[in-house]
Amino acid sequence: MAINMKWTYIRDQLLISGPSMLRYAYYRTVASIKKNASPKFSIVVPCYNNPQFLKNTVHSIAAQTLPPTSVVFVNDGSFSNTAEVITHSSSFLKKNNIKTITVNQKNKGVAAARNTGINEAEGEWIIPLDYDDTIAPRYIERCSDIIRTRPNVQFIYPHSLKTNTKDTYWIPRSGLFHSILERCLYPAFSAFNKNLWLTVGGYDVSHPLGMDDWDFFIKIVMSQAQCCRLPFFMGTWRGHDMNETHTARRNWKCGRAMIVTLSYKWRNRDETIAALEAITDMSGEVIKRLQQKVHLFPTHPYPYMWLALVYKKQKKLDQAIQFARKAKALDPSNWLMAHVAKMIA
Repeated sequence: MAINMKWTYIRDQLLISGPSMLRYAYYRTVASIKKNASPKFSIVVPCYNNPQFLKNTVHSIAAQTLPPTSVVFVNDGSFSNTAEVITHSSSFLKKNNIKTITVNQKNKGVAAARNTGINEAEGEWIIPLDYDDTIAPRYIERCSDIIRTRPNVQFIYPHSLKTNTKDTYWIPRSGLFHSILERCLYPAFSAFNKNLWLTVGGYDVSHPLGMDDWDFFIKIVMSQAQCCRLPFFMGTWRGHDMNETHTARRNWKCGRAMIVTLSYKWRNRDETIAALEAITDMSGEVIKRLQQKVHLFPTHPYPYMWLALVYKKQKKLDQAIQFARKAKALDPSNWLMAHVAKMIA
């Protein structure tokens, strides 16, 4: 296993990183010659309880060779001890001459927290950074080199390292249409232009398993936005029992099927309909989360549709019909909503 892992790493570095490093060397050279202004970056940090990792996150922000314009902390309905850690983190960054903004909201999930923070961000470029992730000191600087040379680029994805997991590194594949539909290609802390976030509609708050970043990246790739690889390991993300990654893995089949339905516009009809069966097998944990989504976001059709499928399987036909009709009414142009409503009626 170790030999295979080492060979895979060498292969990826030669075939993927090598050409990208040459391109980055060019960007770096041109940026140094042009000497035009660096773009403004804002870092958005959603926080929800378990703040023990936040100190490392904040120190990685303070260590940036090109500091961000602002850091937005979003307290997503956390306990009081998290609020205290956010306050200390904000003070630490201010002492390092970095402006901070703190937004408090009731618990709505990471997607909604990211959207809230991005909406408040002052920079034209955004890096969403989870409370248990870190970024390398030259991340913003290297992104800036690319943007100053390629002003039309809208999305920059770096390589990343994993901690507390079996895999130790992640070198993203290219953003081909079929590839992004199969799996999430990029780390959550990839950088993007705020206007691109607006164009694609931001992070979808419907998904109950924290897989909203995959859906967001699908929309970016399918929008044909100009994307660029940053061929360096620019951050780490943790695999631990308290983050959403483990919840998603426990419910992977269902979570992926939900992504298929969210991205139905770019998939064939048979694949999308086949995903509905996997959704009906969702666990009680996912059902409870979806019920919370319906309460928090009553105008979003997907939680209604997903629950309608489950209620039908549970033979709760009145609820299934009610929810399927509600989903169809909220998104009447979506053929999938109409299909589910007809299937349940």
